[in-house]
Amino acid sequence: MPVAPLVVHGSVAAALALLVGDSLPPYAYALFMLSLALGLIALPLLGDFGFLLRADPAREWIEAQPVRAIELRLARTMILLVLVMTLAGAALLPIAVFAPSSMGVGARVALFAAGLGQAFVVAGLLLACQSVLGRRAEAALVLLQTVLVGGVIVGCMMGLQLVPALKTVTGPESVSAATACLPSSWFATSVVPSGELTTTWRLAPWIALVVALAILFAAPQSTAPAARGGGWLSFVLRPLRVLVARTWVRREERGSFDLVFDALPLEREFVLRSYPMIAIPLAMLFAGSSGTSGFEREGLLAVLLFTPATYLPILLVYVPASNSFDARWILDGAPVARSAIDNGALKAVAVRFLFPLYVVLFGLAWSRAGLGFATTMAPIGFLVSLAVLRGLYPMCVSDVPLSTDPEAIVTRMDWTGKLMTVGIALTVVAILAQQFVTSWTVFLVVFVVLVLLEWNADRRVRAQA
Repeated sequence: MPVAPLVVHGSVAAALALLVGDSLPPYAYALFMLSLALGLIALPLLGDFGFLLRADPAREWIEAQPVRAIELRLARTMILLVLVMTLAGAALLPIAVFAPSSMGVGARVALFAAGLGQAFVVAGLLLACQSVLGRRAEAALVLLQTVLVGGVIVGCMMGLQLVPALKTVTGPESVSAATACLPSSWFATSVVPSGELTTTWRLAPWIALVVALAILFAAPQSTAPAARGGGWLSFVLRPLRVLVARTWVRREERGSFDLVFDALPLEREFVLRSYPMIAIPLAMLFAGSSGTSGFEREGLLAVLLFTPATYLPILLVYVPASNSFDARWILDGAPVARSAIDNGALKAVAVRFLFPLYVVLFGLAWSRAGLGFATTMAPIGFLVSLAVLRGLYPMCVSDVPLSTDPEAIVTRMDWTGKLMTVGIALTVVAILAQQFVTSWTVFLVVFVVLVLLEWNADRRVRAQA
């Protein structure tokens, strides 16, 4: 069990619990914090821990052992429950500890247990979706995780604004119809005396829990997904890909460039971990742009256009990940230098993932601050991110592309200081760009300088090969 998500979940939950613990009545507190816990548990179950809800890679070997099918199902279900309890408990423990002082020990224990029940329900729903729909559910799961990422960020940034309204929520009957559909509203009733609840509210969490446990036990494991095409984005990017391959990608880099461009978007684990990160700038824009003036809005947009590189490590760390990692001999035996392989993969990441992100950011900047602002800021931001990408690639990418089991990918905690430094530096660069890139002449000068810096960096890689 990786420690990083446990630490993050516990820290976020503890911070919010300390802020709202003495400001809300018990049911409102439970509803608020269990809603946070719902999002926190769903994110890793869709991403890093998604393999728990899918096929076991050792399934054929285990089924060949002298054990009964029901024993295998019981063992798999128990392992899944223990891991989900561990992951959910990281957030639920501070939620229970820092609950309002009016809640006794029994209510705190009930709240913790209700949070575990909610986590089982979330795991059961996700498993049912993946078992029934299989590969067809992938787009929906990516969209759901994107919404969750954005929701968690917006909730952490703006959630405290809901506290005054929640002070009047003293029981499940006082919530809106939409809120009543959330599992957090069902399980928050654990802190309300049963005599104050209707039969429906008393039974709702138990029914949901029983159904979820039945799904976790009885749902079939996912079968191996069929091969699929690269999708509409690959088709749209085809002209750019041809142009880049002829002008920017050298002959010895073409193999790794094509491999990463074509194969990396087909890796399910990579997609579920990296694509939802587009919600980060969208959520920041939503949370920060309301009620701001034109200049302040441009400042926020400038920061968004210059800081995507700060979450590039989330994407880069999974470039070596592949469910077909046994085929790494193709790159290990390639008659080209490692620097050429890395440089080709880096360029594929820039074209296949970074460029589309900037197209989206360009559209946002155009809609919020005008075409002139977007045209001068977005290209410079892209080139700055490309330069940062070159610096982050050797730090974050541990092996050649598509060569490592996704479960073996490790993120290092000692990156935090370096990434904070990069984030602060890029914020300063964004502020300077907003202040000084105010004419087409300045834009062209800065653009040409950044292009020359990229050309020089690429030339140095060629000299190493």
